[in-house]
Order: sequence, then structure tokens, then C-alpha cells
Amino acid sequence: MEFLAFPKMPCLGASDAPTWVALEKIHGAQLVIGVDAAGVRFGKRKEWLRDEDPFFGWQLLRASLRDAARAAFAAVGAERLVLYGELFGGGYPHPDVPAGGVIPVQTGVWYAPDLRWALFELRAVGGGEDAFLAFSEAAPVAAAAGLMMPPLLARGRKAEIAALPERFPSRVASALGLPPLGPANLAEGLVAKPDVRMPAGAYMALKRKIAEMREDRFDESAPWDPERPVDLPALIRWGERLANGPRLASAASKVGRHDRAAVDAEAALDVLVDLEAAFPGAMRALSREDGEALERAVRAAVAAHPL
Repeated sequence: MEFLAFPKMPCLGASDAPTWVALEKIHGAQLVIGVDAAGVRFGKRKEWLRDEDPFFGWQLLRASLRDAARAAFAAVGAERLVLYGELFGGGYPHPDVPAGGVIPVQTGVWYAPDLRWALFELRAVGGGEDAFLAFSEAAPVAAAAGLMMPPLLARGRKAEIAALPERFPSRVASALGLPPLGPANLAEGLVAKPDVRMPAGAYMALKRKIAEMREDRFDESAPWDPERPVDLPALIRWGERLANGPRLASAASKVGRHDRAAVDAEAALDVLVDLEAAFPGAMRALSREDGEALERAVRAAVAAHPL
């Protein structure tokens, strides 16, 4: 089965749908499930997992998720179904909640004492179509299969969704029936997207994180000009600033902490992607030699941080 990676956000496809939805963004590690008539496979963000691969104890959920994925596959009726979701949990510091016996997948937000998985997108492939289902299509499929989805924050016009604050207490624990930790247990942010079926090549979604959970904050003292000239030393300084502890923690949540080289590669790639998004003109203008020098500097900065 071919591995189909999830598009990296922001994804700027068509955005003129009449109805949009906002979902809580769950901070965790992406776990992908692929289903077709031949069977079920599990993967992380970029590749399939082998049965023995260490990845936050995903094997603890394998049997139940396999059954749920098959149920969703049967309900959708596509030749192949890809379920993109977030592996999360492993820690919940409440006196009335026993420890779950696993290490936390994420830090900064507390969701559950045990390991959990939440579906955030369904992708149907076959019959000439490769598309992400609308939230209003995916939600009943998930519910019937016994799969959790991130809490729905709001549904409305694009302008109404854009006006929502990204700072709010996480609703995940409440959805799981756990006692609250209080207003300080803030959500990572939200994801906004049109509530329509979208071709995979024109997927549209936007994420907004609270400041504490963002690794890509740039100089906010002046309006941002993405085409402004930026020399190589300045790009290197930005890259070194972005190669920080939260960046490594985010990378580790995606690839696991067992392989430092993989964590460093993931973190460096994310830094370079963010630099390209923030300074498209300057990045395009780099010579091959300067581009390689920037990449070396970013990789060195990432490697210098403790994990």
C-alpha cells in the first residue's frame, strides 16, 4: 500500500465554502492508518511503521484501531481509506486520576492518563477520486466506528471562524469524562477549515497556536513583508533562533525520542520549511552554496540543543 503523507499546514486550497468549522488542535504525534481490501497498515507522519517499531507504545492501540478503521472503511466504501489522527495522552496530573503507566506523548497540555488517538481527517481514494471528506461527513463515520475526533469549537461562516480566539482551556479531557485541571490547561490552539469535501491536491486548512506553543514567532514590531531582502547571516540567525527546545519537542512527538538523528532531521526540516514560508523571496535568492551553508547552520543549531 502506498503511503500518502498528510499535507503540511498551512494548506492554501480553495476557501470560498459557505460553512467552516473550527476544531481544537491536539498536541501529540501523528499516527496514520491505511485501509484497503488487503488489510490495515499503521504509519507515522512520513512512512509506514513496522510491527516492532517503537513509537509511543502505539501497539497498545493497534487492535482496537484496526477494527475501527475497518468499520470506517466499510462505511465510506472507497477503494482505500486513510485515517489521519493524533496519538496523545500518557499523563494527567489530577489527584483523582490514577497514572496510566505510559510516558506522556506531549508536554504543555494534559489530556488523559492513558494513550489515546483522535481522528482529524479521512481521505478516500479510488474511482478516480482522491479527496478529504468534509467534517460533516467524517464525524458520523468516526462516531459509528467508535473513533474520537478533536472537539468541535464552532461552525459558521469563514469570518466567524476567523474571529475565534485561539486561547481557551482544552476540551479534550472533558470529552473523555475526566475531571478538569482548570483554566491553566490551555489548548495548543485550533484548526480551521471549510466543511466541504476537498481534493487532496487542493486541501485547505489553517492552524493557529497560542504563543506558548508556537516555535515560529518572528519579529512582530513591524508589518511582515515576506519579500523583503534578508542576507545569509540574518537567515542563519533566524534559523538558530527557531532551532529551540520546543522545536525539538515537537519533532520528537512526531518521530519518537528513541532516534536522536531522526529527531534532529525532522526539527531541521521544520525550521527550513518555516524559513521558506516566512522569507520566500530571500530563500529563493540564495545561491546553492548559501543554501547549503544555511542548512548546515540549522542542523548544527538543532544538534546543540538537549532533547
